[in-house]
Amino acid sequence: MSDDTTAMSQDNFVPVAETAKRAPADFSSDETALAYANGELDKLVESMRYSLKKQIVGWPDDDRELNTYEALRHLLRNMSFGHAAHVEGDYGNPTLTKMGGTNRIQFQLQSTDCNYHSAILHGAYSYRLKGYRGTCRVFQMSTFNSHSCDFVGGWKMIGNMNNVDTPKLAAGKEIDVVLSHKKPADLGDALWLELPEGRCELHLRQYYADWFGEEPASLTLTCENQIFPPPLLDRESSETRFKRLVDLLRVHADFCEAGVRQHLNSPADRIGRMIVPGAFAGTDYFSGYFRCKSDEAVIIEIDKPDCEYWNVELAQLQWEPGDYWARLVNYNLAQVHYEADGKVRFIASWSDPGLPNWFDCSGRNLHLIGFRFFEARSEHGEPRVKTVPLAELSNHISSDMPRVTRGQRQAQMEQRLLSVYRRRFNDF
Repeated sequence: MSDDTTAMSQDNFVPVAETAKRAPADFSSDETALAYANGELDKLVESMRYSLKKQIVGWPDDDRELNTYEALRHLLRNMSFGHAAHVEGDYGNPTLTKMGGTNRIQFQLQSTDCNYHSAILHGAYSYRLKGYRGTCRVFQMSTFNSHSCDFVGGWKMIGNMNNVDTPKLAAGKEIDVVLSHKKPADLGDALWLELPEGRCELHLRQYYADWFGEEPASLTLTCENQIFPPPLLDRESSETRFKRLVDLLRVHADFCEAGVRQHLNSPADRIGRMIVPGAFAGTDYFSGYFRCKSDEAVIIEIDKPDCEYWNVELAQLQWEPGDYWARLVNYNLAQVHYEADGKVRFIASWSDPGLPNWFDCSGRNLHLIGFRFFEARSEHGEPRVKTVPLAELSNHISSDMPRVTRGQRQAQMEQRLLSVYRRRFNDF
């Protein structure tokens, strides 16, 4: 998946390896132990400041005050994710960790349709992933060389499979997957997902088209022949784990900045194609932006999609998809109204026009927008963007477009909120 031709290539975000000699550590007294811990904390604070600057400085000034508040929140979310996924990560005692900082918001333009999990692993070990696969529309497992907290050692997809090309991952199945560097001779009925020799990472994706009917997975990840109990922290393991968080804040501030700029580099009247290495394998991404004032409506039109699955969502300058459980900022192939010709037209505005496919823009001028088309059977054209006066919106929509009452909208939003729980987005 690595692509040197794109600004989003992870090769562009490898932090400089540390060459400085380790600082002395003296644990003979409270004072010297505290001095050591404060030295580690200083590294984290410096990285936090680096991240905040990247998130606040140099962006369009449309929503600067709001963006500043969201940058502070985003930093804390990244710290929460980095701690859970990387500081607590243990090769010999693995766990599936939600790829997000809270029970609703996930990590960096992640789809609101998708429940993501990750685990840092190592090719010196063999692992087993077992349990109920669930019934989500797309279930995908991918392994990558290196770790996403720093990309040191390169970031390359090693193994990948999903239910579209692997019948044993079909909806409703009990699955058994071995993850190891070498394929076991006695694999039996289990699937095998390859790991590289060294440190690596597993990503699981559960994409839901039907938020209210498809069932979540229930899986366990274990290390085969695990040794009990695990070793206690020592200086090397503690500093290695802590450094992962320090590195993550830096490298993903750079990665996020590059991603957002790719959106903003798209033409104003259409949404251009974007390559995102290491993302949802088999997917064509189209990423752009639009501005919408309180007296305007923005119409985004796409041709009839010819693919296995697709979705769209709005995001802000922190590359987060917004409060999707309480605002209409996303849709997928099962949630939209299709026109008679198969096209889909989205209406973005501050106030609810009482129409299907409405994007809630209230309180914000600048919006990022991203489409995902998975397993496309034909090349998809670029989505088109047109801004019109809100008072003239009726002149730009079909006369037979359905209407949505206030009561229907309230019921729609209540169901969306409940879907977060039933899809187990609240699990950590």
